[in-house]
Amino acid sequence: MYLQVPEVIALVLALVVLGVIIFFIARRTPPPPPELGTRYTPGEQEIIRQVGELKERLDKVIPPYGRVGYIPSSLEELRDLLGFKYVKLGDKEIGERMDVDMYEKLDVDLLQAERGGEYVYVIRRGGKKLVAVGSQYLDYLTIRFLSEFLDYV
Repeated sequence: MYLQVPEVIALVLALVVLGVIIFFIARRTPPPPPELGTRYTPGEQEIIRQVGELKERLDKVIPPYGRVGYIPSSLEELRDLLGFKYVKLGDKEIGERMDVDMYEKLDVDLLQAERGGEYVYVIRRGGKKLVAVGSQYLDYLTIRFLSEFLDYV
């Protein structure tokens, strides 16, 4: 019952071939992990891409305080938020008094003017009038925000 020389050689050769196969299988790169979540159809992928583009565009247009829904609760917070040097709402004045009487007397709903490197804003809405002076130029959305702020004060 002993193995003959040709049988031993065949057995050794089979073990060597098995070892080589195991070696190459172990060195092979692992398959990529399966994707987590749901696979989307091409139409759904296009919708997701367009929603992402819209979100990027909105982030560029909407100012930071609008994204988080921040509305200042007082005139002081508004002044600090937008960096105004002088703010007047009704009889309440905050900051260093500026000579803006000629702008206040104008009968306008919205006025944006530059005077000596300072920007003067006069906004009237619903019987309230806001006068603000600052060194920063405010874009349309920020001025619209100021107009809507008058509804909350």
